[in-house]
Amino acid sequence: MALKLVTRSQWGARAYRTPNGATPYSRPRRGVKLHYLGTPYTDRTHDRCDDYVRQLQAQHMDGNGWSDIGYSFLVCTHGYVYEGRGLKRRNSANGSTTLNDQDYAVCLLVGSSELTKPTSAQLDGTRDAIEYCRTSGPAGTWLGGHRDGYATACPGDVVYAWVKAGAPRPASATPAPTAPTPTAPKPTQEADVPTVIDESNALDVQLESGKWLPLAFADEGALLAGPVPALAIDVHLYFDVATTADTKIQGVFYLTNTDGTGASNYLVIDHKGGGGHQFHHSHPIPAGKKLWFQVRAISPDGTPVTLLHRVASGLHWS
Repeated sequence: MALKLVTRSQWGARAYRTPNGATPYSRPRRGVKLHYLGTPYTDRTHDRCDDYVRQLQAQHMDGNGWSDIGYSFLVCTHGYVYEGRGLKRRNSANGSTTLNDQDYAVCLLVGSSELTKPTSAQLDGTRDAIEYCRTSGPAGTWLGGHRDGYATACPGDVVYAWVKAGAPRPASATPAPTAPTPTAPKPTQEADVPTVIDESNALDVQLESGKWLPLAFADEGALLAGPVPALAIDVHLYFDVATTADTKIQGVFYLTNTDGTGASNYLVIDHKGGGGHQFHHSHPIPAGKKLWFQVRAISPDGTPVTLLHRVASGLHWS
């Protein structure tokens, strides 16, 4: 089928924030990761789909504090493909900077409840989006779900089963023409292969307003122990959505000696409000040092703030 692309100007996208929203991919993409919304979703007439995409962009920019809608493309139940960050700007939906840079992110507008099964038109549109990424990106032929390499239920069992079956078009569909596709380069030396960081824990912790809380991770409480000459790590924190929008959420990475003494902080990273927040770190860790992370919430009225979940993900090279 012919790609039914709805450009940003056609669906009324807001301008993305710079400089982060303009960040290009640093390498050819390995392939495409599929997503779902992860919330209840009800089908709607096509004239209301662009309203929903604008709502999603507002949630990502104003709720999550992102520079734009997180996905590369989105596909509605009518088979139209909405341009998100598109082919050239790095997405923010795959879970970490490294994962975002590795694959495109295509979201099917289906939910975790109510409408959970894609329509035939939507599967056709998703297949069109995948082939568009491969031929025009460029992207390699790898295809997976958000849950591949990241702790999440996304893209849901229905979509993921379709992915694992090779994302075939419905039987009545006419395949879109394809062209030879480049594949992402593979590491040629053992030293090029990174170690994956992938931790996820439910917490349900009450943060006392204004008080720092160190978070415990797998390396005896620390995130990593040096020497680590190269890394890209993200800590994702998920707060109660009832947290007020003017509550300040702060996180900071810091180094200590291996015995925990001699703490030295990096810059504090600020976010606001409830929901999900991402904190990124990519500075090398010297020998004899450990990398840690702590968080605090500052609420206007001094009430405690609930931290529900934390995830650490990324890569490091020894």
